[in-house]
Amino acid sequence: MGIPHLISTLEPFAVHGLLENESVVIDGPALAYHILYICNRNGVVLPSYQLLGDTAVAWLDELTSRGVSVEAIYFDGHLPLAKRPVRMQRMTKSFHQLKLAHSADPKGRSRNYLSSPTDTYETSALFSSKPPPGRPFLAPSFHVPAVIDALRLSTQYRSQVRLVPGEADGYCAQHLLESGGTVLTSDSDLLAHDLGRGCVVFLRDIYLDGDSKLTCASFSPRHICERLGLPSDQICRLAYERKCDTHLSLAQILQQCSKPIGHDAVYDEFRQEYLHHETASLPISPSKSTLQINSLDPRISELVLQFANPSDIDGPQEPKIFLPILIEDPTRGSAWEQSTSIRQLAYTVLGWIVTGQSSSVQEYRRVNNIVQKGRQVPLMSTAPARDFAKDIVGLMAGIMKETRADSELAWHILCLSLDIRHCYEEGKQSHILQTLQKASQVNSSKVSWDTIHFVAQLQATYYSLRILYQVLSLVPAKEALPELHRMLASLPPLSAFPDIDSAIKFLLKTSELQTLKLLAKFVPLSKSDSQESKQTVPKKRKVSKDGVPRVKPSVDARASAARNPFDILSQDE
Repeated sequence: MGIPHLISTLEPFAVHGLLENESVVIDGPALAYHILYICNRNGVVLPSYQLLGDTAVAWLDELTSRGVSVEAIYFDGHLPLAKRPVRMQRMTKSFHQLKLAHSADPKGRSRNYLSSPTDTYETSALFSSKPPPGRPFLAPSFHVPAVIDALRLSTQYRSQVRLVPGEADGYCAQHLLESGGTVLTSDSDLLAHDLGRGCVVFLRDIYLDGDSKLTCASFSPRHICERLGLPSDQICRLAYERKCDTHLSLAQILQQCSKPIGHDAVYDEFRQEYLHHETASLPISPSKSTLQINSLDPRISELVLQFANPSDIDGPQEPKIFLPILIEDPTRGSAWEQSTSIRQLAYTVLGWIVTGQSSSVQEYRRVNNIVQKGRQVPLMSTAPARDFAKDIVGLMAGIMKETRADSELAWHILCLSLDIRHCYEEGKQSHILQTLQKASQVNSSKVSWDTIHFVAQLQATYYSLRILYQVLSLVPAKEALPELHRMLASLPPLSAFPDIDSAIKFLLKTSELQTLKLLAKFVPLSKSDSQESKQTVPKKRKVSKDGVPRVKPSVDARASAARNPFDILSQDE
């Protein structure tokens, strides 16, 4: 996660030269954040997922056009328990930034501030050294998986993408130790690993020189140790002393390195992180086959691996998922709330595939402090889960018929319907419905927080369906609910998820599309509509005290599954 001031301390020992005809591996999360930085640097505060993906591919194209061979791009698929406090700190910081943005302008944000251009950048913009024009807003909620999506769709880079059951930096370090080469990263932690003869190049140090040659500053830990008169394995000790006291000069750090360790246990704990790269075991299906995670999003992979490795879970013995901070109205309830039942179905199916003791999942949506507990979402018993899956398929079939197979409109209507239906079942007002009813009042230049929250709820439902599809795509999950799996196969990619621009266009066409009239065929829009729509609205599911629609897992059903895990997977309807 980075060691403060380590890069600046070792800067005098960097070797400046051309980045050409090199063999590199790339720290994937660092690349995704660097792509976001490039967009921010070029004045795009909230880049679209399409722009992020296009920029990532263009950036890599520029590298490879200069003879750079990209061997692998590693992405985190599992976060060690020791890193969870840092995750909580970052989520707390992001939510605090969201609240500050709202308090700075409670009426909304400029459309230009939230919009994204469609054109990709010239080479000079990709490798410019100019800083961003101001502080960025928040990162787009799904920007890391959006970059992964773009690379997986690229014929040139898809084979290099590796979602690993651990942290990307550990796999990058191991790759260099075994094969040599250079790692491209933003994480100073990589300097503390044993890289053999490998080198580290920081992404922001790659730039175009006066002759339009791609230039970089390269750090070789082994070479640095030689220059400093240290044994090659002492780079970790140097990093430790730098972390312990950020005010020491390099001479003072070297003096500390020459002395015995003051706190053996503390240093050993620090060193172990770089010696032993923690990984999780891949899950085993009921048919005893190993399930692969490489096609998943990182957060979904983390959840799958927790189901497979229950001993890695601290506190209450239940898996945890850290849902991305949405760009939403922080004075309202979480935009994730209305799509909880979709994710609940996904967690339930995951429990069928990866057999274990988990009976619920803890969701972290908004984090106000690092000790905050998540929201418990229990797994459903088999029959209600299968009924809900059947409901979704039936609802989508009806929508596709009414929209004349207009796929984009159909997915919008499905997500709106599921959101409105949730609120109806809970006896609550639907913000989605209220926004649609006032669609003619939408301001296309100043985006209100009501509209921003509308978009966040849409995105939450789309992403919840994405979680469900990815879980169903694990073998043999698709055998359990084949109709739902086939339906979700046409779910739009992240690059086509609704954003501010597309949502405003949709709202402004509400009258033309007769959106409310269309929705009334599938969900009750008011009490007077409830009888008319009764045939298309499934029975209410039980509601818990905290408002999450759920059916508690049936003890008998779970016991039956434990006796014969194939029973569930063989029941096709």
